[in-house]
Amino acid sequence: MALGGAGWGLTAAGPALASTPDNTPSPLAYATVRNGPLWHDTAGRVIQAHAGHIVRHDGVYYWYGEDKAHDSARFRAVSCYSSTDLVNWTFVRNVLDTSSHAELADAKIERPKVIRHAASGTFVLWGHYERGADYALGRVAVATSSTPTGPFAYRGSFRPLEQESRDMTVYVDRDGTGYLLSASRRTGGANDTLVLFRLTDDYLGVAEEVIELWPGAYREAPAFFRHGDTYYLITSGASGWMPNQAMYATAPAITGPWSDLVPLGDAATFASQSAFVLTVGLDTWARHVLVADRWRPDALGQSRNLWLPLDVGADGGLRLDWRNSFGVDAGAARVDAPPVTNIAQGRPATASSATSANPAGLANDGSYTTRWIAGSSSWPAWWGTDLGSSRHVSEVNISWPMVKGSEGYYRYRILHGDNASDWTTIDRTGNTQYGFTHDAVDFTARHVRIELVDAVLHNNPGNWYTPSLFHVDLRP
Repeated sequence: MALGGAGWGLTAAGPALASTPDNTPSPLAYATVRNGPLWHDTAGRVIQAHAGHIVRHDGVYYWYGEDKAHDSARFRAVSCYSSTDLVNWTFVRNVLDTSSHAELADAKIERPKVIRHAASGTFVLWGHYERGADYALGRVAVATSSTPTGPFAYRGSFRPLEQESRDMTVYVDRDGTGYLLSASRRTGGANDTLVLFRLTDDYLGVAEEVIELWPGAYREAPAFFRHGDTYYLITSGASGWMPNQAMYATAPAITGPWSDLVPLGDAATFASQSAFVLTVGLDTWARHVLVADRWRPDALGQSRNLWLPLDVGADGGLRLDWRNSFGVDAGAARVDAPPVTNIAQGRPATASSATSANPAGLANDGSYTTRWIAGSSSWPAWWGTDLGSSRHVSEVNISWPMVKGSEGYYRYRILHGDNASDWTTIDRTGNTQYGFTHDAVDFTARHVRIELVDAVLHNNPGNWYTPSLFHVDLRP
């Protein structure tokens, strides 16, 4: 990624020191990850590495993903980028493309993941395979290379143990056992159940089925990681290109037993879908980053990459917050992402109306799962808070309701002032972002109001929503 501009920016963190695992102090030189804009490689081109995976080998990070530059779901290539610092990404090559095999000439290859077979040194690429025209096959595809940069030799596609497989990931456990987790069909529709399979010893095939996970829950976009002795699995709901609520579960072993699903982040996962989890650092002091895609179905090549740090609580619970930026130092294996500060949290809140069960204060109570709901279905409506004194605000982050199958984006205005009658207005009635909005602002005010002007529903002729807000986050 290019430094500065619309990609990543490089900023010095000063002379602070960090202790490495051997207690040797090392200088921190954090670079800044900036979410929201398109990211560019070192040649200035938009990075095309969607729904992919990062592998570290011999001190180099390799980022693989779907090339969507042609704005189509049809397969064009699996791309590969390299970096030594997780900041500057250089395009290496397309490791697999339509010329690699006749079966790939008109196909889909989605969610490419690469794992290394330690004994042979072979790099094995797995992906979801379909014909170009539809999603009827439900297969996995496998390709191999002796080097991380390929090209990868295509070995074919198949259904694992004759079971349908769509969104998928692969994972190598600490004992070297490889696993495939696939969204399969068990109780009704496609993708209704996640199924865990054990791979063959060479990682080229499927040896056995291990466990079914949450039958009928329709979870996809799976991403594993381990922290200490606990395994985590993050998934999204099945809603096409539209964002939805990420969920996670935990287990003492990858084979289970797995806990119930728990919501992660806001109702739209900050307008993104999980791709994989990047772990920076060693087991006892690792920091984990959810790498996600903010899909743009009308122009897939313009879909954004989002990297959001995951916070593991003392009780093992996960929290995911929006971060416009955070620091990473690959050399010291550190992520600099201190807890976020929401100056609206817990402050008095009012609204144009509210139901008795969903008062205005639920929109700034610190939870992504509670919400204010207006007492009337008429539009416009408003929600506001009193910060107690004039405070500087640099970000207004809003988590909007999502109704699966009838998602809408909100057209709104941000009002601010030192009293509750004289307002300065920031007009966001041109918004078209579903589920979550981030506004970089620069004002000082005591009162902040969100005016909900309208909602535009993508598959309904009119707005039947009742005005509501899940979460309002004001950053200083």
